[in-house]
Amino acid sequence: MEMSPGGIPLAEGGEDRDGLEMDVLQVRFGPVLPHWPAGLVLRCSLQGDVIVEAQAELVDGAARQEDDVIGPARGIDNIASLLALTGWDDAAAEARRIRDTALEPGDGAAGSDLERLRRRVRRSWTLRWSLRGVRRLSDEGAHARGLPADAVGDTYDRLIGMLDRAVAGVAATAAGDTGRTNVADRTLSTDHLAPLVTGLDLATARLVLASLDVHELVAGQAEHEVSHG
Repeated sequence: MEMSPGGIPLAEGGEDRDGLEMDVLQVRFGPVLPHWPAGLVLRCSLQGDVIVEAQAELVDGAARQEDDVIGPARGIDNIASLLALTGWDDAAAEARRIRDTALEPGDGAAGSDLERLRRRVRRSWTLRWSLRGVRRLSDEGAHARGLPADAVGDTYDRLIGMLDRAVAGVAATAAGDTGRTNVADRTLSTDHLAPLVTGLDLATARLVLASLDVHELVAGQAEHEVSHG
Protein backbone atom coordinates (compact mmCIF):
# COMPACT_ATOMS: atom_id res chain seq x y z
CA MET A 1 0.00 0.00 0.00
CA GLU A 2 1.33 3.48 -0.90
CA MET A 3 2.40 5.17 2.32
CA SER A 4 3.70 8.39 0.77
CA PRO A 5 0.75 9.99 -1.04
CA GLY A 6 1.89 12.46 -3.65
CA GLY A 7 5.48 11.65 -2.78
CA ILE A 8 5.16 13.33 0.65
CA PRO A 9 6.19 11.01 3.50
CA LEU A 10 3.82 10.44 6.38
CA ALA A 11 4.79 11.62 9.85
CA GLU A 12 6.10 9.21 12.45
CA GLY A 13 6.02 9.42 16.23
CA GLY A 14 8.84 11.10 18.11
CA GLU A 15 9.50 12.65 21.52
CA ASP A 16 9.55 16.43 21.64
CA ARG A 17 11.55 18.65 23.99
CA ASP A 18 8.83 18.44 26.69
CA GLY A 19 8.93 14.66 26.74
CA LEU A 20 5.59 14.31 24.95
CA GLU A 21 5.25 12.30 21.77
CA MET A 22 4.71 14.32 18.62
CA ASP A 23 4.68 13.44 14.95
CA VAL A 24 8.03 13.75 13.20
CA LEU A 25 7.99 14.51 9.49
CA GLN A 26 11.01 13.89 7.24
CA VAL A 27 11.27 16.65 4.62
CA ARG A 28 13.87 17.54 2.01
CA PHE A 29 14.46 21.14 0.93
CA GLY A 30 16.43 22.07 -2.19
CA PRO A 31 18.44 21.93 -4.29
CA VAL A 32 16.23 24.24 -6.37
CA LEU A 33 14.30 26.71 -4.23
CA PRO A 34 13.86 30.49 -4.52
CA HIS A 35 16.31 32.48 -2.37
CA TRP A 36 18.18 29.29 -1.46
CA PRO A 37 21.94 28.53 -1.65
CA ALA A 38 22.70 26.92 -5.01
CA GLY A 39 22.95 23.13 -4.91
CA LEU A 40 22.13 22.81 -1.20
CA VAL A 41 19.94 19.95 -0.02
CA LEU A 42 18.73 20.11 3.57
CA ARG A 43 17.14 16.97 4.97
CA CYS A 44 15.11 17.88 8.04
CA SER A 45 13.18 16.13 10.77
CA LEU A 46 10.27 18.39 11.68
CA GLN A 47 8.03 18.49 14.72
CA GLY A 48 5.33 20.86 13.63
CA ASP A 49 7.31 23.48 11.73
CA VAL A 50 10.38 23.24 13.99
CA ILE A 51 13.57 21.58 12.74
CA VAL A 52 14.67 19.07 15.39
CA GLU A 53 17.38 17.45 13.28
CA ALA A 54 19.03 18.41 9.99
CA GLN A 55 21.61 17.13 7.55
CA ALA A 56 23.07 19.29 4.78
CA GLU A 57 24.61 18.05 1.56
CA LEU A 58 25.59 19.40 -1.82
CA VAL A 59 24.28 18.14 -5.15
CA ASP A 60 27.14 16.70 -7.25
CA GLY A 61 29.70 18.03 -4.78
CA ALA A 62 29.59 21.43 -6.55
CA ALA A 63 33.29 21.34 -7.42
CA ARG A 64 34.95 24.75 -7.67
CA GLN A 65 38.28 26.07 -8.85
CA GLU A 66 40.55 27.79 -6.33
CA ASP A 67 41.13 30.70 -8.70
CA ASP A 68 37.44 31.37 -9.27
CA VAL A 69 36.59 34.99 -8.51
CA ILE A 70 33.37 36.92 -8.06
CA GLY A 71 32.42 40.56 -7.97
CA PRO A 72 30.15 42.55 -5.63
CA ALA A 73 27.08 41.53 -7.65
CA ARG A 74 27.00 38.15 -5.89
CA GLY A 75 26.77 39.83 -2.50
CA ILE A 76 24.01 42.16 -3.72
CA ASP A 77 22.11 39.13 -4.98
CA ASN A 78 22.32 37.61 -1.49
CA ILE A 79 21.00 40.86 -0.01
CA ALA A 80 18.04 40.69 -2.39
CA SER A 81 17.30 37.13 -1.28
CA LEU A 82 17.30 38.02 2.41
CA LEU A 83 15.08 41.05 1.86
CA ALA A 84 12.67 38.94 -0.18
CA LEU A 85 12.47 36.34 2.59
CA THR A 86 11.54 39.07 5.08
CA GLY A 87 8.60 39.94 2.85
CA TRP A 88 9.98 43.34 1.82
CA ASP A 89 9.44 42.78 -1.89
CA ASP A 90 9.96 46.40 -2.95
CA ALA A 91 13.42 46.60 -1.37
CA ALA A 92 14.31 43.16 -2.76
CA ALA A 93 13.35 44.30 -6.26
CA GLU A 94 15.50 47.42 -5.81
CA ALA A 95 18.46 45.26 -4.76
CA ARG A 96 18.05 43.07 -7.85
CA ARG A 97 18.00 46.15 -10.07
CA ILE A 98 21.19 47.41 -8.42
CA ARG A 99 22.79 43.98 -8.93
CA ASP A 100 22.01 44.14 -12.64
CA THR A 101 23.48 47.65 -12.81
CA ALA A 102 26.63 46.48 -11.03
CA LEU A 103 27.13 43.83 -13.72
CA GLU A 104 27.26 46.49 -16.45
CA PRO A 105 30.87 47.51 -17.16
CA GLY A 106 31.58 51.19 -16.76
CA ASP A 107 28.24 51.97 -15.10
CA GLY A 108 28.85 53.98 -11.92
CA ALA A 109 25.22 54.26 -10.85
CA ALA A 110 25.29 51.14 -8.68
CA GLY A 111 27.30 52.80 -5.90
CA SER A 112 24.90 55.66 -5.18
CA ASP A 113 21.87 53.41 -5.58
CA LEU A 114 23.31 50.86 -3.19
CA GLU A 115 24.12 53.55 -0.63
CA ARG A 116 20.49 54.72 -0.76
CA LEU A 117 19.31 51.14 -0.24
CA ARG A 118 21.63 50.78 2.76
CA ARG A 119 20.17 53.94 4.35
CA ARG A 120 16.66 52.72 3.63
CA VAL A 121 17.31 49.38 5.30
CA ARG A 122 18.87 51.03 8.35
CA ARG A 123 15.83 53.31 8.75
CA SER A 124 13.35 50.42 8.78
CA TRP A 125 12.36 49.74 12.40
CA THR A 126 10.07 46.93 11.25
CA LEU A 127 12.97 45.11 9.61
CA ARG A 128 15.19 45.67 12.64
CA TRP A 129 12.49 44.34 14.97
CA SER A 130 11.93 41.29 12.73
CA LEU A 131 15.59 40.24 12.53
CA ARG A 132 17.00 41.30 15.90
CA GLY A 133 18.01 38.33 18.05
CA VAL A 134 17.55 35.77 15.27
CA ARG A 135 20.35 33.16 15.62
CA ARG A 136 22.77 35.43 17.42
CA LEU A 137 26.36 34.19 17.25
CA SER A 138 29.20 35.18 19.56
CA ASP A 139 32.83 35.38 18.43
CA GLU A 140 33.43 31.99 20.01
CA GLY A 141 30.28 30.51 18.48
CA ALA A 142 31.12 31.67 14.97
CA HIS A 143 34.69 30.39 15.26
CA ALA A 144 33.54 27.01 16.62
CA ARG A 145 31.18 26.62 13.67
CA GLY A 146 33.88 27.48 11.13
CA LEU A 147 32.10 30.68 10.09
CA PRO A 148 33.79 33.91 8.99
CA ALA A 149 34.19 36.68 11.54
CA ASP A 150 31.44 38.76 9.92
CA ALA A 151 28.89 36.07 10.92
CA VAL A 152 29.10 37.35 14.51
CA GLY A 153 25.90 39.01 15.73
CA ASP A 154 22.31 38.32 14.79
CA THR A 155 20.59 38.16 11.42
CA TYR A 156 20.08 41.93 11.35
CA ASP A 157 23.78 42.54 12.01
CA ARG A 158 24.69 40.15 9.21
CA LEU A 159 22.35 41.94 6.78
CA ILE A 160 23.98 45.30 7.57
CA GLY A 161 27.39 43.69 7.14
CA MET A 162 26.36 42.36 3.73
CA LEU A 163 25.33 45.86 2.67
CA ASP A 164 28.57 47.37 3.98
CA ARG A 165 30.68 44.85 2.05
CA ALA A 166 28.65 45.36 -1.11
CA VAL A 167 29.05 49.15 -0.91
CA ALA A 168 32.80 48.75 -0.43
CA GLY A 169 33.03 46.30 -3.33
CA VAL A 170 31.16 48.56 -5.73
CA ALA A 171 33.29 51.54 -4.64
CA ALA A 172 36.46 49.53 -5.30
CA THR A 173 35.25 48.70 -8.79
CA ALA A 174 34.45 52.36 -9.50
CA ALA A 175 37.96 53.32 -8.30
CA GLY A 176 39.54 51.03 -10.87
CA ASP A 177 40.12 48.02 -8.64
CA THR A 178 38.83 44.68 -9.90
CA GLY A 179 36.25 44.70 -7.12
CA ARG A 180 36.62 40.94 -7.03
CA THR A 181 37.07 38.64 -4.09
CA ASN A 182 38.48 35.16 -4.07
CA VAL A 183 35.72 32.57 -3.68
CA ALA A 184 37.53 31.05 -0.69
CA ASP A 185 36.77 34.22 1.29
CA ARG A 186 33.00 33.51 1.20
CA THR A 187 33.00 29.71 1.04
CA LEU A 188 31.11 27.60 3.57
CA SER A 189 31.11 23.87 4.20
CA THR A 190 27.82 21.98 4.45
CA ASP A 191 29.02 20.64 7.82
CA HIS A 192 28.45 24.10 9.32
CA LEU A 193 24.84 24.57 8.22
CA ALA A 194 22.81 21.94 10.09
CA PRO A 195 23.63 23.18 13.63
CA LEU A 196 22.63 26.72 12.63
CA VAL A 197 19.07 25.76 11.65
CA THR A 198 18.32 23.11 14.28
CA GLY A 199 15.72 24.34 16.75
CA LEU A 200 14.36 26.99 14.38
CA ASP A 201 11.10 27.06 12.46
CA LEU A 202 11.40 26.80 8.69
CA ALA A 203 10.86 30.48 7.90
CA THR A 204 13.47 31.56 10.44
CA ALA A 205 15.93 28.92 9.25
CA ARG A 206 15.73 30.31 5.72
CA LEU A 207 16.46 33.83 7.02
CA VAL A 208 19.52 32.57 8.88
CA LEU A 209 20.88 30.73 5.84
CA ALA A 210 20.37 33.81 3.64
CA SER A 211 22.13 36.04 6.19
CA LEU A 212 25.36 34.03 5.93
CA ASP A 213 26.16 35.70 2.57
CA VAL A 214 27.31 32.38 1.11
CA HIS A 215 29.04 32.72 -2.25
CA GLU A 216 30.06 29.10 -2.63
CA LEU A 217 29.24 25.88 -0.78
CA VAL A 218 31.61 22.95 -0.54
CA ALA A 219 30.87 19.41 0.57
CA GLY A 220 31.63 18.82 4.23
CA GLN A 221 33.70 16.05 5.77
CA ALA A 222 30.67 13.90 6.58
CA GLU A 223 29.52 14.09 2.97
CA HIS A 224 32.98 13.10 1.71
CA GLU A 225 33.02 10.12 4.07
CA VAL A 226 29.70 8.89 2.71
CA SER A 227 30.74 9.33 -0.93
CA HIS A 228 34.07 7.55 -0.43
CA GLY A 229 32.84 4.93 2.03
